[in-house]
Amino acid sequence: MLLNKTLSFLVPSTLKPNEEILPDRVAWLSKKIQTEQLWRVPITVDSRSMSIMDGHHRYTVAMQLGLAKVPCLLLSYEEVEFWSTHPNIQLTPHMVVEYANKGIRLPPKSTRHQFKTPLPDCNVSLKLLFD
Repeated sequence: MLLNKTLSFLVPSTLKPNEEILPDRVAWLSKKIQTEQLWRVPITVDSRSMSIMDGHHRYTVAMQLGLAKVPCLLLSYEEVEFWSTHPNIQLTPHMVVEYANKGIRLPPKSTRHQFKTPLPDCNVSLKLLFD
């Protein structure tokens, strides 16, 4: 059973990142998206704060490509299982949102989010995201 949520198309600059990215992963993903001309997986975003839950590499690709909008799923932290993988801090969702609001980025992959049901693929034409 898939998550029963509607995709929202949001301006990437309205999203609040809270983790650094891995440059090699961004380069690989950017090439994949541009070669396929498809955006396959939505970015998951906390609906209250606009903090990115999952999709920092996709967010970075969107910003680099200058996309006008990007597919997102708006969720609340009550809808996901969250755990900290940060080596020195036991993070909580509240802390992650605070970091995002302050513009502070944690090391890559400092948090994990597990969704109660699989996220839907979105398969949106890249051309549609530039307008």
